Amino acid sequence: MTNKKTVPEFPQGVALIFGGSGGLGRSGALLMAERGSDIVITYNSRREVAEETVREIEAMGRKALALQCDVTDYGSVADVVKRSVEFGSRLHTVVTAGGLVFDTGPLIDFKPESFRAVIETDVFGFFNIARATVPHLRGQGGSIVALITSAVARTVPTDALSATPKAAVSMMVRHLAAEEARHNIRVNAIGPGVIDGGMVVALRETPAKDLLDMAVDVTPMGRLGTVDEIGEAIAFLASSRASYITGQLLMVDGGLSG
Repeated sequence: MTNKKTVPEFPQGVALIFGGSGGLGRSGALLMAERGSDIVITYNSRREVAEETVREIEAMGRKALALQCDVTDYGSVADVVKRSVEFGSRLHTVVTAGGLVFDTGPLIDFKPESFRAVIETDVFGFFNIARATVPHLRGQGGSIVALITSAVARTVPTDALSATPKAAVSMMVRHLAAEEARHNIRVNAIGPGVIDGGMVVALRETPAKDLLDMAVDVTPMGRLGTVDEIGEAIAFLASSRASYITGQLLMVDGGLSG
C-alpha cells in the first residue's frame, strides 16, 4: 500500500473574510482557524463582534485581525487587501459574506434608492473585492468563496431584492472561475437557504417573518439551517479538499431549490 502524503487544508498565509462579523462569515472564519488558517475579518459597523471573533481565533493559537471596510468603495477594499497581505504575507482564501438587510415585496414597489443600495453592496461590492484580490492570488493560487442565496435557483415571490443582485454575483463567479483557473484560482459560490443566523435574525422582526415561515414550510427537510452548516461549506470549498472544484454553486438549503 502506498503511503499518501497528508496535504494541509490551508497553506501559509491568511483567509480574508469580508463580512466576517456576521453569523455566516463568522462561522466560516472560526472553522478555518480551527483547521489551521490565520484569519482577517472585515466589518462595517459591528466592531465589537469582530473583535470578539478575533479573540476567539487567537485563543486557538492562530493570528487574527479585524478591519473596517466599505465594500462599495474600491479604495477601502484595496486598503484592506494591502493590510491583510502585510499581516499574513499572502492571501490564500477570500470569502464574501456581507450584505444589507433587505426589504421584501413586489419588485416594482421597491424605492429606487433601496434597489440601488443592494446592487452597490452585492454586485459592485463583489466586483471590487475580486478586482482587488485576484492579483494577489495569481502565481501562488487560492480560492474565492461567495455567499449568495438559493433563491437564484428558485423564484420566490417578493424576494427579488435578495435574488436579483445575487444572480449577478453568481454569473461573475462563473466568469472568474473560467478566466482564473489557469492561475490556479478556484472560484465557487454557496447558496444558503433559510438559515438560523445572519440576515434571518434581523428579518424576524420585520414583515418578512411570514415569508420566512413559508420558506421553512416548503423546505423538504422542514427546518432552518444552522450557521455552522454554512460555515462547514465555506471551510470545505476554501480548503485543499475541494482542489478540483471551481465554477460551482453549492446549495445548502435543505432541499429548497431541488
